[in-house]
Amino acid sequence: MEPRQTKAQLLDTVRTTRADLERLIAAGEDRLEEPNAFGSWTFADVIAHLTGWRWLSVARMEAARDSTVPVPPWPSHLDLDEDVDEINEVIYAANRDRAAAEVLRDSRESFDRLEAALAAIPEDDLFDPTRVPWLNGRPLAAVIDGMANHFYEEHAPDIRAWLDGALAEGSTS
Repeated sequence: MEPRQTKAQLLDTVRTTRADLERLIAAGEDRLEEPNAFGSWTFADVIAHLTGWRWLSVARMEAARDSTVPVPPWPSHLDLDEDVDEINEVIYAANRDRAAAEVLRDSRESFDRLEAALAAIPEDDLFDPTRVPWLNGRPLAAVIDGMANHFYEEHAPDIRAWLDGALAEGSTS
C-alpha cells in the first residue's frame, strides 16, 4: 500500500512543478513567440494551455476552500471527459493573441492562487474522497496530482525535446 501524501508534499508538488516550468521558460525565453514550435502553437501557447487547465485546478481548490462549487474557466456546457479538444481550442482562442509577458503573468498568478488555496484547506480535507461531491469520489489531492501529471507527462518532454533541438540546431561541428 502506498503511503498517504501529506499537505506539505502537495504544496511541494505545486512549488516543484512551478520551478520546473520556470526553468523551461528561462531556457526558451527568447523563443516564446516562435511560430509553429509545437505544431501550430508557440511556446507561449503551450504555457497558456497549461495555465488554462491550471485555472480549473485553482477553481476547484478555491471552491473547496470556500465550500462552493467550482466554475470552470470555459463554457460550462463543455464536459471534461468528452470535450477535451474543444476545451483546448477555447483556451487557445482566448490566449493566442496575448503577449508572452501577459501569458507568463497569468501562469504565475495561477500558481500563486493554487498554492494559497491549497495552503488554506485543512489537511484531512485534502485526502477525504467524500469531502467534495463534485469530484465524484476522488480526493482534492487528485487535483494537484492531475495538474502536475498534465505538465510532466503530456508537455514537459515535448518542451525539453524542442529546447534540446534548438540547442542542437545552434551548434556547429
